[in-house]
Amino acid sequence: MRRWPENPAPVCGGTEVHGRRLLVADTSLTLELARVVAYETGLAVHLTLTTTAGSARRAQHQTRFLTDPRDTSARWSYLDIWFGTTDHDLAVADPYRMRPDLEASAAAICTYRTEPQYWIGTDTDDAPVRSLTLTAEWRHIGLKPTTATLALDHVDDRRTRRARR
Repeated sequence: MRRWPENPAPVCGGTEVHGRRLLVADTSLTLELARVVAYETGLAVHLTLTTTAGSARRAQHQTRFLTDPRDTSARWSYLDIWFGTTDHDLAVADPYRMRPDLEASAAAICTYRTEPQYWIGTDTDDAPVRSLTLTAEWRHIGLKPTTATLALDHVDDRRTRRARR
């Protein structure tokens, strides 16, 4: 199975090609696209997931080894993300910076917040990526599969070349 591997975006440069968009809103869960930034070598996709109450407790337990590696009771799961482009079908994306926000988790009310980033590498020799399809799911905390297609703003063609894995 093909994957978008875990990679950080370049530390500087880039042009925002899509801004904030609410993807899912529920009484105890929100998933937002924070932004998509185009670089000469790929696209950085920034998401924000915030949960409260029972969803937050389940998320904290499912990701416990990120904050307490000695806790063997946790059963690992995380936000599942798939990306597809004009040239590639949907494929699993591995997150970069999936660590939860510990301040949000320690608040008086039970809150879980994470801001994972994803890297979609692109080829500089091919046509620009004009749209990105995203599917998100985390059944363990109540996030059913949801899909969004994002039209990316036009920038200098070399910044959004055809995606490669």
